[in-house]
Amino acid sequence: MQKSNAYVGLLGERIVAVVIVVTTGFFLSKTFGEVSAFASQSAGRGPFFFPRIVLTGLLFAECFLLWSVFNPAGLEEKRKPNWKLAFLVLATGLYCAFIPMLGFLISSALFAFAVPLLLGRRDLIMIAIVSIIYSISLWLLFERVFLIILPDSPFDVGF
Repeated sequence: MQKSNAYVGLLGERIVAVVIVVTTGFFLSKTFGEVSAFASQSAGRGPFFFPRIVLTGLLFAECFLLWSVFNPAGLEEKRKPNWKLAFLVLATGLYCAFIPMLGFLISSALFAFAVPLLLGRRDLIMIAIVSIIYSISLWLLFERVFLIILPDSPFDVGF
């Protein structure tokens, strides 16, 4: 009975991994559809440029995911639940939910502050400095380089 449950769990992991890869591939293929007038006028850096980079990176990372679930050497070990990962997924969901309410910059700063705390870092001053610099740099990259308009803060502070 124990071995049967392990097989069902492993099969579930494999199915989820394949679904993740197929979904990422589908989204990546959709970025190569009809080219907008904006993209053709901006040397190809339209609204599909950055998602292509992210989705290609995801496909590369998902190769390691597939290798880990289909690797026969790792079949014997039973992994414990990783609560840090669960909280990171929850924090990412909250980050996405807060972007429309707080704007991109404030939400990104809060997310960049929360992630190191969830991973166990405790030097709050350094985390705060890095999260602010990271958020402003990311905002400038999207707004000025990629020319992608990001959600503004509802507090009317200019970003």
